[in-house]
Amino acid sequence: MALLIGALILALAGGLAVGIGLAGDSTDIAQAGETPGSTQGPSPTAETAPETQGNTGSSPTPSSPPPDRGAECDALPPGEPFVGGPTAQSVDLGEANGVRVEGVVYPRPDYEGNPWSQWGQGLALDDGRFYSAIGDHFGADGNSYVYEYDSASGTLAMVGDLLSYVDHQPGSWGYGKVHGQMVAGACGEIYFSSYWGSFNDIRFDDVYRGDLLFRLDPHLRTIDPLTVPVDQHGQASLAGWAEGGLVYGEAIDPILRAQDVERGPFFAYDVLTEEVVFRGPDEPHVGYRNMMVDLQGRAYYSMGGGQLAVYDPASNQIETHPQVMPADWLRASTVAAADGRIMGVTDEPYTFFVLHPSGEIQTLGPAQGYTASLALHPDGNSFFYVPHAHGGSAASGTPLVRVDAATGAEEVVVELNPMAEEHLGLTLGGSYNVVVSPSGDTVYVGMNSGPDGFGEIVLLVVHLP
Repeated sequence: MALLIGALILALAGGLAVGIGLAGDSTDIAQAGETPGSTQGPSPTAETAPETQGNTGSSPTPSSPPPDRGAECDALPPGEPFVGGPTAQSVDLGEANGVRVEGVVYPRPDYEGNPWSQWGQGLALDDGRFYSAIGDHFGADGNSYVYEYDSASGTLAMVGDLLSYVDHQPGSWGYGKVHGQMVAGACGEIYFSSYWGSFNDIRFDDVYRGDLLFRLDPHLRTIDPLTVPVDQHGQASLAGWAEGGLVYGEAIDPILRAQDVERGPFFAYDVLTEEVVFRGPDEPHVGYRNMMVDLQGRAYYSMGGGQLAVYDPASNQIETHPQVMPADWLRASTVAAADGRIMGVTDEPYTFFVLHPSGEIQTLGPAQGYTASLALHPDGNSFFYVPHAHGGSAASGTPLVRVDAATGAEEVVVELNPMAEEHLGLTLGGSYNVVVSPSGDTVYVGMNSGPDGFGEIVLLVVHLP
């Protein structure tokens, strides 16, 4: 029933057709997330459904056939088909330093957000597709929207909205953000979590028990709401170990968060048995923004004071890592390189470091500003970021920066804001979404944009020379 209602909403709204990162961070909440307007969103009914921006048409078809995934994967419930939404075509923004850039504004519903924004890192597939999400940032009746970019056609298409896949009653709390990064599963699927749009006056009831974990199958083209991993909590941070079939999350209590108290457990979810198989203690645990995952599937999260807790799936226990990070807590990290190294960046202050397979932590040097997304090049020799994630990146041209993973030396690949202002008429704010394609020749950068850094979301596609 929820799917049928959601599909009707989108049809009336504009034609039925169809990356490692709380309402922003503690910084995000204080600066932008909780004050810019009402927590009440538009009611998800046909009478209030808005027009959508962009062209309407069918979402791109898969550019590769479904993989042979084995009996365990084939046994996973299929979910519901993509309901679709509007599409938009990328445009050429020009070239600088031998780097060509394309850009496209996310074709969002045409109602005022609180504000419209993007807070989570997407996921690039090896067939040239890129998945990501945006949200309206509302609490009650809030909604988020999932998109597929097809590099072959340059088309960005809405494939579904979260309220179309869940039981929802008007006035209940909704799903105004996707904050944690999208995570690859064991069967070629993608996992992501909803997140409350605002914790101000948050209410739990029979239909909203907390934030939901979703499974998206890019080959079957389905979305399936799975479970609330921790009741009356939200998931601002996700990570995963695809080889082991585990998704990891940091769950935080919104009632306490509204009182400036961070508390909630780490959890592990088995994607094949579809159950939470581990739940850690509520504290010590700080940040709730990112987890590093090594090649053995061990997950590292912040305890404060530079310390890291380590969950080991082999023992199903948590221990404290013997070495400390160069600053208070972990904000973002890369996937593990083939040799086991993981690059991370801290908050308070913003400092890059390397976690070596031996457990040694090596400081690389300072980041240029607040950094919420890191992307490792497949060769393992460098990683990318865009400084000033929460806004203000335009003052320095919104540089896409490449960092040498051995020395910390930086080079500006391209300045993105002049291109966006000239060709899209938008000033770029900041990015929580920097992803390198598996081929290593493309960097996807999702950017909040607008007069104050928010209100529209732009996908920039950077073609490396």
